[in-house]
Amino acid sequence: MQWVNWVKTVPEYNVDPNCSFAQIVVPTLDSIRVNNNLNRLLNAGKHTLIVGPTGTGKSISVMQELKNNF
Repeated sequence: MQWVNWVKTVPEYNVDPNCSFAQIVVPTLDSIRVNNNLNRLLNAGKHTLIVGPTGTGKSISVMQELKNNF
């Protein structure tokens, strides 16, 4: 076992030229961490509350995680 950088757990991000601006979500170090922890908690059947300032992508992270994995 060894430590793996969070950023290395996500494939390289490329913007789809056909996407509208509103559909573009660029993964950041924080969003990768939140999505990873959210995924682990949901798979364990735990209730989850994501908190933070307005505009940090909490709702988008939850929606993407539910859409892609459940």
